[in-house]
Amino acid sequence: SAVHRRNSSSLPAGQPNRGRPWRLLQAAWGIVLLLCAEVSGNAFESGASPGLLLDEALFAPLAFQAEQLPSPNSVLAPDQPGTIRRWAGELLAGSGDPQGPVLDPNQVGNVRGRLAAFEDAGANLPIVQLSGFFQLDDGLFSQPAASRERLGDIQDGLSFRRTRLQAVGQLTEFVDFTIMLDFSLQGRPSFGDVWGEQSEIPFLGTVRIGQFRPPSTMEGWTSVRHLEFLERSTPYQAFNPHRRIGAMAYAMSDNERTSWAACVYGTGLTFWDGTDMVYQTFGDNRTGIQIGDNGGVTFSSRITHLVHYDEPSEGRSLLHVGAGYVYSQLGGEGTSGPFAKTYNSQVLPEFFVGDPAGGGRTAAGTPFVLSTGRILANDFSLYHVELAGNAGQFHFQSEVLLEAVNQRGGPTMLQPGAYAQCGYFLTGEHPGYLKEPGVFDYNVVPFSPFFGTGRHGGVRGWGAWEVAFRWSYLDLSCTNLNPANEISDPARRYEQPPVPNFGVLNESTLALNWWWNRFTRVQLNWIHSMPDSLGSGPAPFDIVGTRFQVEF
Repeated sequence: SAVHRRNSSSLPAGQPNRGRPWRLLQAAWGIVLLLCAEVSGNAFESGASPGLLLDEALFAPLAFQAEQLPSPNSVLAPDQPGTIRRWAGELLAGSGDPQGPVLDPNQVGNVRGRLAAFEDAGANLPIVQLSGFFQLDDGLFSQPAASRERLGDIQDGLSFRRTRLQAVGQLTEFVDFTIMLDFSLQGRPSFGDVWGEQSEIPFLGTVRIGQFRPPSTMEGWTSVRHLEFLERSTPYQAFNPHRRIGAMAYAMSDNERTSWAACVYGTGLTFWDGTDMVYQTFGDNRTGIQIGDNGGVTFSSRITHLVHYDEPSEGRSLLHVGAGYVYSQLGGEGTSGPFAKTYNSQVLPEFFVGDPAGGGRTAAGTPFVLSTGRILANDFSLYHVELAGNAGQFHFQSEVLLEAVNQRGGPTMLQPGAYAQCGYFLTGEHPGYLKEPGVFDYNVVPFSPFFGTGRHGGVRGWGAWEVAFRWSYLDLSCTNLNPANEISDPARRYEQPPVPNFGVLNESTLALNWWWNRFTRVQLNWIHSMPDSLGSGPAPFDIVGTRFQVEF
């Protein structure tokens, strides 16, 4: 102790005495050595290799983990038939394929896919999962004088095109459901897909009841989450009823090469405009309402077949054919007023920003470029054929449509339309194909996801890049229209755009699509719209539109 005191007193001024901490450190180190000896002895007694002094499991929590790159797989849209059970819950349950595409649960067959990933799902029913997405669009318009004179000065704009939340789930082994609301469309929120379905029904397959997209065209059953372009084509807008309330049966052959669906639903939609109840033939039923005592029932059907499908590559090479038929008895009452029994078709230039409640007026956003106005009619029929294929990085899709409108007192009006589109993935991917609905799923899993490594780091991966082109054609000339059947509001004839606005529309679209990962994408479209209105001639204009989309 004398030596210790002497050494301590000889420390330089201000230098702390480290004798006590050093002894504590020596004691702690001795305890560690004793523990090592004890663990080593236990290991030898249990027959472990004498070369290991410590059990590696003791240090497993401290082990460094290899860098985990973002998941390369895509997201499947849950509103596609058959998607929900294929995807729902896989991230929450930690089972299934977390690398797979995000499925739209509204697509036929997708509900089961989303929910099947739950381990022991049958023992934990009911199962519910939240899904959703948003699309933020921006548009710049360039109009020559002829376009401004006919349509007015279309304003540039920025808006949320769609913002949707959706609950999807499985109640029993055979019963699935979904409830989806949109917060961007008229109504805020407004009705989307709201339905329940029972699977494994003899002969029928799966039966769905509620509001949904009925079977009609290939493009009509392609999820709006996963379109190759910003909007569906003009023939789809003009001829194809969107969501409706009804009952549908769908099924697929045992070899998964042929699929079919048939549906009965309310033809149009009705809504209160503040003064009167309005009947509308086409468009999205955002209120979930159709009323009327006289008619308003539609039968629709569609069948598809895979002539060729390469199973090992999951459809990287395929050839698809299909056809469909729709018969619609129009609803409404009487021959005058907003609730009259009428046919009414109008189209946007494959892009929209603005307020959907504006009725297609230029003052409210992107206008309707063609419109038949309200035409007294009894019913209409839609016929269509489709051809599509994958060939490695290249793919194409096309449809031809013909709508026959039985106007009141005749004659029948024939209105044709068609589109053809193709795309090529610069980074090597290919679009998915959903066999049960018989459609392309234009959502891919980038081979190399795009992400950064911090402010002072770099970029890892480029994502997936695609270039695409589409040409669409639509004839709404109504050349054999009986003038007595045209009952549009006379005041609309002098608005911009006028209603009716008969004519022929050609449109070309060049697209560049960039998937950052399976949840996020950026899209750029250059649209050259070429409406040729009867009585006023061509009035072409251009649109540059962009979209940022996130889904889960």
